[in-house]
Amino acid sequence: GLLQTPTARMAPDGEFHINFMDVDQYRFLSTSLQLFPWMETTIRYTDVRTRLYSNSPTFSGDQTYKDKGIDVKFRLIRESYYIPDVSIGFIDMGGTGLFRSEYLATSKAYGPLDFHLGLGWGYLGSQDDITNPFCKLKSSFCTRPTRTVGRGGSFDYDKYFKGPMALFGGIEYRTPIEGLRLQLEYEGNNYRNDYAGNLKPSTRWNIGAAY
Repeated sequence: GLLQTPTARMAPDGEFHINFMDVDQYRFLSTSLQLFPWMETTIRYTDVRTRLYSNSPTFSGDQTYKDKGIDVKFRLIRESYYIPDVSIGFIDMGGTGLFRSEYLATSKAYGPLDFHLGLGWGYLGSQDDITNPFCKLKSSFCTRPTRTVGRGGSFDYDKYFKGPMALFGGIEYRTPIEGLRLQLEYEGNNYRNDYAGNLKPSTRWNIGAAY
């Protein structure tokens, strides 16, 4: 993915990654494995630094809330000269659902530029700037069940592709410097209902670099 958003890209078959991120509200640790050329799996462990482990401070002590989750991404279409990579993904599908999302992502390279565009539901779609097309097919897709914490290990199929959705995407530039990539992305998450609290971002745009 880019900084905070997924892409349709897949790693080389068999590749293994370990990722760690530490910010004021969260610590994220994840491991990703490219099981097949068309399937990526990720196991995530999250420390919610602004929340105690339980509702009882005497029981929690200094222990903060911990969350585990599983992400899976499947490639639907491989990129060709005219057609982009197309993938479908499920985030936090086996955890408590704090970050549960579904998405459809496309990616297309033109020279040193890699363009990404996607549609997100759930956590990724909370900006609610696009009408959910499934809502026109069945009214139950118009609203997404909100219960999360306390249902660890549940896949909650009744939430998939339901409720608000949003557009996300970005551009990545492969610089002449070996291994250095510049990234610009547009998020679909508004962060207003984060379990860590209302984060109130000043913009939906993020910029960064990867090396």
